[in-house]
Amino acid sequence: MKKAFYILVLGVFCLGCKIDKKPLFIGIQKVSVVKSELDTLVIRADALFNNGNDLGGTLLTHGIKVFIDSAFVATVSSKAFQVPPRDNFTVPLLVKIPTSKLFDKGNGNILGTIIRQVITNRVVVNFRGFLTYKFVGFSFDYPIDHREEISFK
Repeated sequence: MKKAFYILVLGVFCLGCKIDKKPLFIGIQKVSVVKSELDTLVIRADALFNNGNDLGGTLLTHGIKVFIDSAFVATVSSKAFQVPPRDNFTVPLLVKIPTSKLFDKGNGNILGTIIRQVITNRVVVNFRGFLTYKFVGFSFDYPIDHREEISFK
C-alpha cells in the first residue's frame, strides 16, 4: 500500500510541475566599473535569464574569461546562483582585475593601450566562456561572448 501511495505522489508531482526546458538566456547587460583604484579594477555585468519552469536549479560560471582590449586579464569569480522558479532573474558576474595586468607587456601593444586609456578613459571588455545550468543530474551550457566598451574613472 505504501509503494502505491509513493508512486501516486511521485506521479502527481511529475505531472503537475513544468520542467520541460532550460531557462532562457536573454543576454548580458549593465557592464560597468564598480570600483577603480590604483591597484584594482572591479567590473560587474548582469546575465539575464527567464525560467519558465516550476522548479529552479543552479547556475555556475565555468571559467568565463575577461579580455580587455583583446588581452586576457582575469576570470569571473561568482558563487553558484540558485535559479528561482517561474521568474526573470539576473546572475551577477564580478571580476577583479589587477591594474598591472592592463599594462602587462605580454598583453600586446602596451603603448597604444596606455595612450587610449589615458586619453579616453575607455576600454573594450569582452566576456567569453560558459554559464552552466544544473538541475537533478542534468546540465545545460550557455555560451557567453559579450563585447562592450565601458568607461572608468
